[in-house]
Amino acid sequence: MATAHDTTTGTDDSGTVRQLQQILGPDHVLLDAESREFYSTDLSWRPREVAEMILQPGTTEELAQAVGVATRAGYAVVPRGGGMSYTSGYTPERQRSVVIDMRRMNKVLEVNKDDMYVIVETGCTWKDLYETLQPLGVRTPYWGPLSGAYATVGGALSQNSLFHGSGTGGTAAESVVGLKVVLADGSLLTTGSWAHKNSKPFWRHFGPDVTGLFTADTGAMGVKAVAALRLVTTPQHTGYLSYKFDTLEAMLAAQVRIARLGICSECYGFDPYYNGGFEKQGITFEEGLSIVGKIARKGGLKGLKRAAQVALGGKKILQNVPYSLHMTLDAHTEVVAAEHTDIAAEICTEEGGTEMANSIPTVFRNAPFGGVRTILLGSDGEIWIPVHGYFPLSRAIPAAQTTEKFLADRRALMDQWGIKTSYLTCFSGPEFVIEPSFYWQDELGDFRLSLIEPEFAEKWKDIPANEARRQVALQLRDELRDLFDGLGGLHLQIGKYYPFKEIMNNEALPRVIEGLKSVVDPDRLMNPGALGLNR
Repeated sequence: MATAHDTTTGTDDSGTVRQLQQILGPDHVLLDAESREFYSTDLSWRPREVAEMILQPGTTEELAQAVGVATRAGYAVVPRGGGMSYTSGYTPERQRSVVIDMRRMNKVLEVNKDDMYVIVETGCTWKDLYETLQPLGVRTPYWGPLSGAYATVGGALSQNSLFHGSGTGGTAAESVVGLKVVLADGSLLTTGSWAHKNSKPFWRHFGPDVTGLFTADTGAMGVKAVAALRLVTTPQHTGYLSYKFDTLEAMLAAQVRIARLGICSECYGFDPYYNGGFEKQGITFEEGLSIVGKIARKGGLKGLKRAAQVALGGKKILQNVPYSLHMTLDAHTEVVAAEHTDIAAEICTEEGGTEMANSIPTVFRNAPFGGVRTILLGSDGEIWIPVHGYFPLSRAIPAAQTTEKFLADRRALMDQWGIKTSYLTCFSGPEFVIEPSFYWQDELGDFRLSLIEPEFAEKWKDIPANEARRQVALQLRDELRDLFDGLGGLHLQIGKYYPFKEIMNNEALPRVIEGLKSVVDPDRLMNPGALGLNR
């Protein structure tokens, strides 16, 4: 039997390993080098250590016991969800660490349509949660990222996340009404009205918002075991709309106006490189196209007629389009959906846009959780690394113009090194997000290869490493991150990459955060380095 060792002191930890195997079962304490390397790797290309053990609890009780055993033995504990982090969200900073793979805790425990909440174990993927709720006519306000086939509820709550439903429902953290969290000593904390001895998880703000301490914390405060999320009745009518624009400023002017109205569940914009990549990516629209007939509504209302305007050209629809904006507009009645679609169309027209076939939002909505290859890699197997800024709506155009200038000023350097860029824009309620990405040819590694289709993994598995090019790309990413910080930009998915304490305008907030950390994790063993803590 393999055992774990403290490489600093040489102490044999076989007793700790046996305890953990008794709690979790021998098959769920992974000690082999390949597993430890795999689960300690994310998408960031940033320095990290390799955990000494990978723990896979199956219940909240197992999780709590395992965390307690690990921390009493001096191990740092690092929670991991679906592995979609590109900000070192779950990569260990200390060699003496255990990674908690949460994916066995994947059950939907309760759907309460009377009080409109769902209780779910945090290792459940957003795809599985959505598909469980869909036949019941309900969903969560935010209902997952594009990577939701892999991304877990707990991962999104830890890192915060946006996409499906964010235009009206906000980010992942805003859907939470209560949590059960395992603290560093193995104790279990319940938050919100759920903590009331005679109540249910129907209200988050019973006293101070303790729930908020554990959302967007990047796993620094505890391991989220179970979440109670708000439910909404699934709208039965949807308008789909796509517009092309000649300039970035025109597209963003329309996007910001639409954001302020609160009528779009999703509204996202693509730049020329992103548009052109759809054809090369081999994206298949057949699944979405096959259900277009179900989307077109009765009655011939002007707004909903657009639901049937899906291009037969499929993936070629964005060819030679400078900037494109894509929208889904949900409502409980046909009339409201049509009216909101017409309002958005009028705004786009007023800002100089031209309507185009709405293939993209139609397919994204009706096949919301496809494979992640087209998210993780460029069209020719290039590495993809994003960086983003989160701004008030009034800063949307200035932030995007600054991004374009940054990229233009470095175009010669990027051409020299074969580095490509793209960016997308979207909003979450009244907040604007711009997410530039860098692409370059480099080795994919076992982790990325495991996430894509076998035929593409075989095709691209021998792309050689290019460390010099990688360093240029990562440096450009760091510079753009710092530029966004200088503009007042905030970040989701802070992890160990984006600054937190360093950019506060007062000393009190970091002191409060450190004080709270001392209460829930006095020995600083919960995901060290997350939020810049414990460095």
